[in-house]
Amino acid sequence: MAGGGGRGIRLGRKGGGLRKTLFVGLIVATAGFLLAALPLLFGLVDLSQGVTGAALLPLLGLALGIAGIWALLTFVDGHFDQIERLQGAVLSAAARGRGLPEHWSGGDGAATDELHRLAGVLDEVILRLHRQDGQADQRLAAILGAIGEAIVVVTDSGLVSLFNARAARLLGERQLSLAGSIFATLERDDLVAAASAARGGGQPEKAMIRSVWGEALAVRVVPLDEPGGLLLVFDAAVGAHDPGIQHDLALHDAPPEGKVTSDTPLADLPAVVLDCEATGLDVAQDRIVSIGLVRLHGARLYYHITQDHLVRPDIPIPARSTAIHGITDAMVAAAPPVADILPDILRAMEGKVVIGHSIAFDMALMRHEAARHGLDWQEPVTLCTALLCGALEPQSKDMNLEAVARAAGLEPEGRHTALGDSLLTAELYAGLLPRLAQIGVTTLGQALELTGRASPLLALQRQAGWHETPKPETPNIGDKPS
Repeated sequence: MAGGGGRGIRLGRKGGGLRKTLFVGLIVATAGFLLAALPLLFGLVDLSQGVTGAALLPLLGLALGIAGIWALLTFVDGHFDQIERLQGAVLSAAARGRGLPEHWSGGDGAATDELHRLAGVLDEVILRLHRQDGQADQRLAAILGAIGEAIVVVTDSGLVSLFNARAARLLGERQLSLAGSIFATLERDDLVAAASAARGGGQPEKAMIRSVWGEALAVRVVPLDEPGGLLLVFDAAVGAHDPGIQHDLALHDAPPEGKVTSDTPLADLPAVVLDCEATGLDVAQDRIVSIGLVRLHGARLYYHITQDHLVRPDIPIPARSTAIHGITDAMVAAAPPVADILPDILRAMEGKVVIGHSIAFDMALMRHEAARHGLDWQEPVTLCTALLCGALEPQSKDMNLEAVARAAGLEPEGRHTALGDSLLTAELYAGLLPRLAQIGVTTLGQALELTGRASPLLALQRQAGWHETPKPETPNIGDKPS
């Protein structure tokens, strides 16, 4: 389990303190420069006699001093880099409702004792806030447990955001689940008609709603102004007093909409994070086998607004590709073709920036698939986390998603699945925002300009044929590299 609330923090570390390291480095550098200067100042060495044993002493001192200064600069630069990484890890942990990943809470992520202790304190604060939220949840469960009826709360789109144990027994524990559709248990037409009548009358509506297995259920449908959606109260008495309750009322939250321009702040950027799995890496010939997408607004992930599709490619999936993403021909045999999936994906992308790790690969795949099936394609504005990381850390050689995620303090889960990679990329991007802000990159236009500085990686992407020169009629927001 990531994060230990400070209990797993090893305070006795080998890394040493920042003050101690700086002090030792300064002593070494100062001693080196004194060793180089004093013999010359006091005439102990005569360089006119050529290079003698005594003449080597100032040279060795000079080398020692330069080495000490270089080591200090390298250490300080690494320390500030670790601070930026910790900022990203804290932001990501807070967004996910967890403590800091083991990369930090175990002490291996911090270069100094001071930073290690700071990570421990932040980990404890994050978990304490989550525990306070948990206490509020327990009180809510106790209150709702006193209600005798089976109750369910659904969002306007029909997602289940709350239900008690009685509702689980009445509607089926397998069919009723958080973030699942209420229409997996209740007939859509019946519920929509009852909801319309309740909203039209401005008061709760009593109705008989059929379950999907044909049973008629007496339900009181109550429209909710806040947080929106419906409260369903079933008259059937099921079981004795049971305080059990499951809920995630954040499912009612909807991301704000807004117009995207080059001046849009990254902290308020409407975006979707997208990833495709394919039969191979040739974007012109290979086909999509899976698409995953999650909604993002600024640094906030909307985990309930996702798409996760298996796609029938209509060509064999090579064994080498299956070895990476685990998708076989049998798994996609009954899946819809990409022509049935792409319209929904394209609608989800409209008016938003599309973010992904090496997103040019995914866009090239989709562009070719759209052309292959005669679908209208509008080139979206994209933001590549691989290029952002490459620009922030030009010395790093490995821009693989898993490598940069671990370096950022994230624990990769569900790798090489389209939705799993989309979620990981979204968390990586959220963690990059404070680092970008520190160097003055706060708007979409500035971020797009920064990606153009990752020249070696950008050149490799272009060489692979992932980038297409924008046509004159294609909207081009900011200085997006092509």
